[in-house]
Amino acid sequence: MGIEAIAALGAAAGPAEAQASMAVPRSDFAAVVGQGVQGVDGTLKNADQLVRALAAGQDVATHDVMISLEEARMQLMLLSEVRNRVVEAYQELSRMQL
Repeated sequence: MGIEAIAALGAAAGPAEAQASMAVPRSDFAAVVGQGVQGVDGTLKNADQLVRALAAGQDVATHDVMISLEEARMQLMLLSEVRNRVVEAYQELSRMQL
């Protein structure tokens, strides 16, 4: 079996299938990061509102406040770790020789 046979297998798939396999939806990195930051901000604001309501004496379950605070803390830690990894990757790229 020669190289020509392998090339013929790729050509048999046809251009429509090749285009379909390459049509992968791409998302903008900045948009993904922005959505993540907005999500964390919303969670932090929600937790802050629950804490203020609890401090004001409103009928808010203490466990709901604690769960909300912990969720906000974990999301903030995740965002911080993603930021650290991005900075680390940028530094690694800047050290590469071209």
